[in-house]
Amino acid sequence: MPDRPPAGPLPDDFAAQLARLLAPGESAAAAAVIAEAAGLDDERLARFLERFAARVRRSAAPITATELRSMLRASRPPGASSG
Repeated sequence: MPDRPPAGPLPDDFAAQLARLLAPGESAAAAAVIAEAAGLDDERLARFLERFAARVRRSAAPITATELRSMLRASRPPGASSG
């Protein structure tokens, strides 16, 4: 992955934008997965975010915490703890 400067701060309405992508009732569980993903090293976090972005592009269906958990597992090396 090429080194790129940060895109800048998150928009003020980032949480609202993210909430619109999630399935109803999934906010708390999704937040837990996203918080866990934030603890990944840069390379693995980038993999998680790439998977997330690909999913958003592929389907307008709401995203579930289960999907996010799967993306998180796929972003980790084999045998790493999934919490």
